[in-house]
Amino acid sequence: MSKTKNHTNLSFELQSTDRAKVRAEVFQHWINENPGTQIVRNTYRYDVEELSDGNKIYLTRPTRLNKGADFVICCEGFTKFKNGNDKPPSHGDLFDELSKLASSAAAKHELLHALRRIWDCENSKKVLGDLKHFKGNVKAERILLLAKWFFIEQDVTYWTDSGRHMLRDGFEDKFGKLP
Repeated sequence: MSKTKNHTNLSFELQSTDRAKVRAEVFQHWINENPGTQIVRNTYRYDVEELSDGNKIYLTRPTRLNKGADFVICCEGFTKFKNGNDKPPSHGDLFDELSKLASSAAAKHELLHALRRIWDCENSKKVLGDLKHFKGNVKAERILLLAKWFFIEQDVTYWTDSGRHMLRDGFEDKFGKLP
């Protein structure tokens, strides 16, 4: 017997600016999900960021591997499968986009400084609002907000470790120390 999917679209905006509280806030949304049954599988899309061009960053649950509290990060209008559906971006996609934008030392410094502030769980609207060279640049906005959710995803996946350090190390290996 195949299961029927019950798909729910929701949205939320993080209020916390502390790693542990961010993780707890995300899990509070998962706790409110409806359990499935033998015949119904519940799936969820959470819109978590809206870019200035109207595209959304969203999370889907459960994941293909169905690892409990895991989620997939997608961004409308960024990476696509051949069938046209949104494809989850990779860390490499973020690195490639950052490489394209970091065309000068000043641009690179501003992006890496903003990335560091995102890593520190500062309010992302404040971080984006403080951009000077990249103010209103949707590509920079997308990189920073996707990185925010990748850091959170790593914190969820590597609960008792520092997952976000692994991604930070990847950025620093490629671009230098985050100021």
